[in-house]
Amino acid sequence: MLQPSYTQIMQKLNAEGESKLTSRYSIVIAAAKRARNIIDVINEEAAAAKEADKTGEKIISPEKVQEAAKLNELLRNKKPISIAVDEIYEGKMKMKEFHPPVEETEEVETESYE
Repeated sequence: MLQPSYTQIMQKLNAEGESKLTSRYSIVIAAAKRARNIIDVINEEAAAAKEADKTGEKIISPEKVQEAAKLNELLRNKKPISIAVDEIYEGKMKMKEFHPPVEETEEVETESYE
C-alpha cells in the first residue's frame, strides 16, 4: 500500500489552503505525470551522457545533470511513483483542480402548439 494514502494527501493539501481538491483522480494523474517526468529526466541524462561519450560535447545543462543525479540517488530506494507521491505530500508540487468556466446559456424561446 502506498503511504501516505490519497485521503491523507487530500486532507493535507486542502488544510494548507492553497488548493481545494475534491477528487482522488487529480492526485493520481498528478503523481503519474510527475513519475513519468522523473523517468524522462533520467533517460534524457543517460542519452546525453552516451552522446557526450561519442562526440565529447556536453549537451545537457548542469542543472539537469544535478537533478538527474539527485533522482538517481532516490531511485536506488524508491520507485518513481513513490517519489512523486512524496513530493506531492511534502508540497514540492503545487496542484489545483481545473474547473472549466461555466458559460451562460441563452434561453431559447419555443413555440407552444395548442
